[in-house]
Amino acid sequence: MARPPVPRAGAAKPGQGGAKKKPAPAGAAQSQRPKAPAAGKKSGKHATLVLAVLAMLVLALFERPICLLLLLALVPTMLAWLVDDTPGQSLIRTVAPLNLASSLPFAIKLWHEHNSLDQVFDFMSGRATWIALYGAATFGWMLYYLAPAVISTVVQRRIERLRDNAIDRQQALKDEWGDDVEK
Repeated sequence: MARPPVPRAGAAKPGQGGAKKKPAPAGAAQSQRPKAPAAGKKSGKHATLVLAVLAMLVLALFERPICLLLLLALVPTMLAWLVDDTPGQSLIRTVAPLNLASSLPFAIKLWHEHNSLDQVFDFMSGRATWIALYGAATFGWMLYYLAPAVISTVVQRRIERLRDNAIDRQQALKDEWGDDVEK
């Protein structure tokens, strides 16, 4: 048994006969505007912020040096979170894992060694630490911005290659069967 077709948004419903809606009064136009789709994403983004702040507060209570290290290390992730307004938050999903992965070796080393604020300052005074922490985050930002261009170039080249192959096959058929094949 076939299902009845689903009407499209804005289409006339059965029984309405395609009658047009009456125009709304001038004052009612603003109240009938659809809500921005970003409103739902904002609440998810705020929930993420609340969870992150709570996690950092709990970490600050029990492991202050590791909290300070992560606070300094995850600045690129925080910036990505602030500027990311894409659907699905693809920027934060690209930068955060790389930034977190680069900061975990330092946090583990801090956990197993002295676990003091002096050790955190020793880590942060080294140039290699900053390069490792922010280099991974920079790679995440570059991946976010360059991957679409690389993918579109690869797809475009593949389409061109397929088109050229189709033209070559067409020419081969034309050579074999004559000019009447083209008509």
